[in-house]
Amino acid sequence: MPCMHARRGFTLVELLVTISIVGILLSLLLPSLAAVQATAKAGAQSAILQSFGKGFLDFATLDPTGRLCSGDDDHFRHGDATKVGWVADLVNAKFANVGKAADPINRFKVMTKIGMLAGSANPAGLPFNTFRWLSNTCYRPSDGGLVTAVTDVVGTTYFGTTQTVWDDGYHSNFAASWHFYLGDNNITADDRFSTNANSLDPSNCPLDGDGPLSTTILADTTLLTSADKVALLGASRVTDGSSAAPLIAAVATTINDFIDPTGRKRIVKAGDMLLAGSCDGPLAEITVNAPPYSTTAKAHVLNDISPNCKAKKVRHVYGTAFAGGHGNILFADGSCRRVNDNNGYGGANKGDGYIGPYDRTGPPLGSPSEFIMDQGAYDEVRDDVYLLRLRAILTAGGGSAE
Repeated sequence: MPCMHARRGFTLVELLVTISIVGILLSLLLPSLAAVQATAKAGAQSAILQSFGKGFLDFATLDPTGRLCSGDDDHFRHGDATKVGWVADLVNAKFANVGKAADPINRFKVMTKIGMLAGSANPAGLPFNTFRWLSNTCYRPSDGGLVTAVTDVVGTTYFGTTQTVWDDGYHSNFAASWHFYLGDNNITADDRFSTNANSLDPSNCPLDGDGPLSTTILADTTLLTSADKVALLGASRVTDGSSAAPLIAAVATTINDFIDPTGRKRIVKAGDMLLAGSCDGPLAEITVNAPPYSTTAKAHVLNDISPNCKAKKVRHVYGTAFAGGHGNILFADGSCRRVNDNNGYGGANKGDGYIGPYDRTGPPLGSPSEFIMDQGAYDEVRDDVYLLRLRAILTAGGGSAE
């Protein structure tokens, strides 16, 4: 009978060789998988924005003046965020549950505006729009008390003990352009970026513009030649630190308790960043003379829209942001297209974290204080985005358009 030999096992050398081969294969495969994943997320982001665009166009057909939205989703400046603003427009008309349609690329999901609704972001120091709130003799739904101060319209005081703001979708991690929610600044030809001086209506409030973007404005070809170049929305960038960001533990707890007082949902944690949501409008000094841009005008900034698709992470002054990729931007015709962040600060041939005009006081990303549109910034947007006035400034005696 033949002798049965014990089965021979792997030697240590064979095992190490096998592990090395597997490691090499993984190192070759993982970058491809990461690229596929990045492409998929960018495609999902674009699809979400396009679905919003359809909602805005549908909203315009229902609105008496053809507006694409009723304003910004800013609870303090524009009014009750569950009733006024582009987010509320989509949610209340059941065009979209904006909160569930979050940007899949940005790991942060909470805007500063949710922090404000929760009452966690020093509400007493916010630019509360008394013109929008107090002049209408508003009452708190929770107990019928008269609204007399900013602290009356936050947290359970205003929204009651059953928090539905988050679950019903009244939040987003996409940022809106000034053209979209405010229109043109309503000043004079030689002061194209200053805000109104009405103390009851602070900065970034409705009186700073001639109204949200509408089909009437888009049909006026005096200055605008193509609606597909007017930016509406894009992915949000992290804040500049003005709303307790990075979050301290107490602020994170307040926001989480507002989102879900039962404690089941813990959306943010200490150290997270909040997101910005509203671009600041016509602030950028133009240094390049290239029609229709000229040094006698001011360009709009897209400072709160992040080019986070296939981008590299860079150090923001208060956390991590994105640069060198591209931003999917929703335009007024309902299309969504990529706009590259491939130029920027000081003419450097690399991304600076801004699409178009950038803040020259804090490269690569600083607080929005001194924006410039130089050749590099112009090259990024010249074929894709229109950043000047949409229509001429109204003047006395100008006719029925006044």
